[in-house]
Amino acid sequence: MKDMRAEKALRTAVFVIIICLLSLSSGFAEVHQYVVLTILHVNDLRGRILPSIVKSVDERTPVGGAAYLAQLIEDERSKNPEGTILLSAGDMVQGSSASNIFQGQPVIEIMNYLKFDAMALGNHECDWGLDVLKRLQASAGFPFLSATVTGGAGEALPGVKPFVMFERKGLKIAVIGVTTPGTDYRTRPDGVRDLIFLDPSSVLPELVRKARGRGANIVVVLSHSGLDADRRLAGTVEGIDLIVGGHSHATGIDPERVGKTIIVQAGYHGINFGVLNLIFQSGTGAILTNPGTGKGELKTVFAGPANRFDVKAERIVASYRDQLKTFFARVVGETSVDLARIDSGESLIGDAVTDAMREATGADVAFAGSEGIRTGIPKGQITAEQVFSLLPSDDVLMTMDLTGKEMLRVLERGALEMGVLQMSGIRVFYKITGPEGSRVLGVNVGNRPLEMEKVYRVTVNGFLAAGGYRFVAFKEGKDVVYGDTVRDAFLAYLQKHSPLNPRIEDRSVAIR
Repeated sequence: MKDMRAEKALRTAVFVIIICLLSLSSGFAEVHQYVVLTILHVNDLRGRILPSIVKSVDERTPVGGAAYLAQLIEDERSKNPEGTILLSAGDMVQGSSASNIFQGQPVIEIMNYLKFDAMALGNHECDWGLDVLKRLQASAGFPFLSATVTGGAGEALPGVKPFVMFERKGLKIAVIGVTTPGTDYRTRPDGVRDLIFLDPSSVLPELVRKARGRGANIVVVLSHSGLDADRRLAGTVEGIDLIVGGHSHATGIDPERVGKTIIVQAGYHGINFGVLNLIFQSGTGAILTNPGTGKGELKTVFAGPANRFDVKAERIVASYRDQLKTFFARVVGETSVDLARIDSGESLIGDAVTDAMREATGADVAFAGSEGIRTGIPKGQITAEQVFSLLPSDDVLMTMDLTGKEMLRVLERGALEMGVLQMSGIRVFYKITGPEGSRVLGVNVGNRPLEMEKVYRVTVNGFLAAGGYRFVAFKEGKDVVYGDTVRDAFLAYLQKHSPLNPRIEDRSVAIR
């Protein structure tokens, strides 16, 4: 009997404790209510609306593609429909044949369907000039953002906003756009010659104050500046809660903190997209979670038979793909080796492209910017689609007279960023650690040393001819003759020389 009374008393005590705990937890919840905000983000899609094999990700299963990306975005949005923002950090429209032929409209149509909330203006959004940029902006159902791009008199770019405000679950969110100051030499200079590109750190402090003054609980900077630049911004500009970045194609990074600012980026070409879930205290907007503990991730967009895709997005893609299918399926050449592309020096694909340029014009020397050669080409038959992806710009050949002295200035500029130039008909020896202005140790044009007063015929693409990458010496060229596009020159070269079988020839030699 005594045991039964003791057991009853124990049950009563446990019940009272539970009631007390529930009362306390209820009071705690009232004081410390929270909301979950989901940031979905992509960057540097570069017009890749079709899946492709990327060997570094998976040698058999395609990755990317707008229809598969759309499905994953919708899946993530459905988990938090009232608390999700979908952002792009720029460079979305230019860079693939499927998009370039239509000057970016396929990408804008898909982004409209997915209801993007905002996009930072990337440097490659300017590649086709301001008229096309205005047309893209007018057809977009979301704002283009940049607080760092202005007209020549400092006025805002028509149709581009410095920042916008959103509200989700009672939180006011300011999204400020910034564009890399290097846009003036990383896109076609003639397309942006009337624009000024400001340093983000010079404009953000005032805009952060303005956003807070309008009641922003959270300030997001949508940045097409690159990861290192974003880290510097986070360390120097107070009041930024989150930087959603692009431009540097950074992959594999966890959300990181610099001071109180979180930084994320989602790779490139739609191979991945970012998901960041943050917990905020209601009313104050204080971030209650550390994003380094699994709250942010990059999701790979697999496009194999077992993967789901968004039917409507696929219809949009198909409508453009069908128009291009026959044209792009043509076999235009062949290569016996992988024509690899690298960023840090001479590449097989760079050699092939510049050889094609020089052959098309009969010049002594040809130069091309490495960044304008967008992909490599794997061993085997080469299709027209691969060539358009390789050389998506409609840049034309420009052949000019340069003296040996002017050419040396070009090469000294190239020595500051090894690998920025691909070249043909010339061999250069560099001392990378030498003093600026004296890093070029020797130059041979053909089999003879460069002569300072001799005039050479030099072929470059239009981007370099206009001073791209700050190669201003090309702007001094004389007797300039315009030719076909670089792409047409390469197609003619393939027809004549296939199968290609190039080898690295040490056209630029770094001496340590």
